[in-house]
Amino acid sequence: MAPPKKAPSLDSTVVKGFELVEFLADQDEPIGVSSIATHFGWQKSNVHRLLSTLKALGYVRQDTSTSRYEISLKTWELGVKVLGRNVIKRCAQPSMHALNRQFSENVNLSILVGKEVLYLDNVLSPYPLRTTASPGSRVPAVFPASGKAILAFREDARAVCQEIISSHPQARDLDVEKLLTELEKIRQTGYAISLSGWRLNVNSIAAPILNRSGKSVAAIGISGPSERMTEDVIEGMTSALLHAANQVSEIYAGPGSADF
Repeated sequence: MAPPKKAPSLDSTVVKGFELVEFLADQDEPIGVSSIATHFGWQKSNVHRLLSTLKALGYVRQDTSTSRYEISLKTWELGVKVLGRNVIKRCAQPSMHALNRQFSENVNLSILVGKEVLYLDNVLSPYPLRTTASPGSRVPAVFPASGKAILAFREDARAVCQEIISSHPQARDLDVEKLLTELEKIRQTGYAISLSGWRLNVNSIAAPILNRSGKSVAAIGISGPSERMTEDVIEGMTSALLHAANQVSEIYAGPGSADF
């Protein structure tokens, strides 16, 4: 038996720097040194040093009137560059716009990162009343249709489901075996449906994007308020959604592509 792999040795200063960047990105308004120090349990001097470094590098800006700190747009610039090179996003965009024109509802593209669905892109509904996850947001994968569609075509589905149930308060009443039975049905039909799965009164349907090995690499989904996205309406979307997902899968898995 091979010896267990050792966890990588992490530089604590770098770890703290990224923790601070992620924390600031979650704040709705600038925040002071004392509040940051209290949140992390760090010394104020350490917080100030980290902020000064991030400010000098352009990742943080300081409000001159309050001396509080907030994340800068430099992180957004990096994200835009990375997302612009994403192969799945480029492959999926034409089909996403086609679905949006056909059904006038939100169309989203997502991938699985660890135990969460990460939304990469969306095309918004023209209706004033619309609810959808914005690009960059994450949701535990067992709740939205997109997460279930991805998990249904993954070998590690059981492990991911168990981890979410054991760690997320909203998932603790879920049953692993029932989830796996649902994922088996999704593998047979090719699509997943969620009725108020993550957000109350928001329904969604999603289908996986598969690589050449038949493993899911992403999901394309349609979501909207339950008053418009009724079960009958969702049923009428299945054919077009499956066609779109198959089309994107074929483009993604075409000549020269690599398994993701």
